[in-house]
Amino acid sequence: MTAAASSVPPGGDHARSWAEASPAEVRSALAPESATEFDQQWRAALARAADTYDLGVVHGCLEAWRRVARVTAAAGGVDGYRALQDAASDARDALEPGVSRASWREVRAGLGL
Repeated sequence: MTAAASSVPPGGDHARSWAEASPAEVRSALAPESATEFDQQWRAALARAADTYDLGVVHGCLEAWRRVARVTAAAGGVDGYRALQDAASDARDALEPGVSRASWREVRAGLGL
């Protein structure tokens, strides 16, 4: 998949962008391990929204995962996304000793993903 094609979520509606992708569309684009994490965060966001009557946490969660889905699509799908993760890990491992390192999960959490 090309970078241009990644601007459109699954389903083929070229009038829409990832910014409008539904939770189901986002989840369907994710790697299985990411989908599991999405499920946990999505359910937590829904529960918090139910308790607080504030949908902001739901919108924030969905927006963060839309970015992950778009990166996954832009990388060519699940295999490309995993290759991108591996390349990032290799680059991190190549850093000089003493340089602060963070796991992929920590980086994503720091970015709000």
